[in-house]
Amino acid sequence: MVKKAAQSWSLKMTTPLESGIVCNDIEQMLKFYVDVLGLRLVADASTTPELSRRLGSTPHGYRIVRLQTPYGERIKLVQPAKQPPKPNPVPEWLYERHGIAYLTFVIDGIKRVAKHLKEHGVKLTSDEPIEVRNGVFALYATDPEGNFIEFVEYPDIASYRPDLVK
Repeated sequence: MVKKAAQSWSLKMTTPLESGIVCNDIEQMLKFYVDVLGLRLVADASTTPELSRRLGSTPHGYRIVRLQTPYGERIKLVQPAKQPPKPNPVPEWLYERHGIAYLTFVIDGIKRVAKHLKEHGVKLTSDEPIEVRNGVFALYATDPEGNFIEFVEYPDIASYRPDLVK
């Protein structure tokens, strides 16, 4: 159990947290995140090799696409120019992957989402949502490049995130 300590400093965030996914086939990933999950394309840009070298991201430049969830979070898909990124092996078990292992979408209607994902040929780790705690259901899937995505439904979102519910 983690003890609550006095917090001496905090980031002053100006927008919700954004996640970045480096990918090999940005078009295939766009189809999945836009057409299957329903995220909205909000920006599509490229960066020069000179700038990406200064930034320390890649020596060849890159394309970055920003997608937005209905709740306002953003996912960035990034494809390096010229040299594809080295693929991470997809483990048999999600928690065998070190580091940032998955994205979580807290949703309503998890059974409907599971059916939709199956209809679109999305690989699921279980046949149906699993009750992980009393009334809390979860389901894992993978995107076209093997990144894990978690879908979770809480019976009472106000008890899970009272800071978001007025």
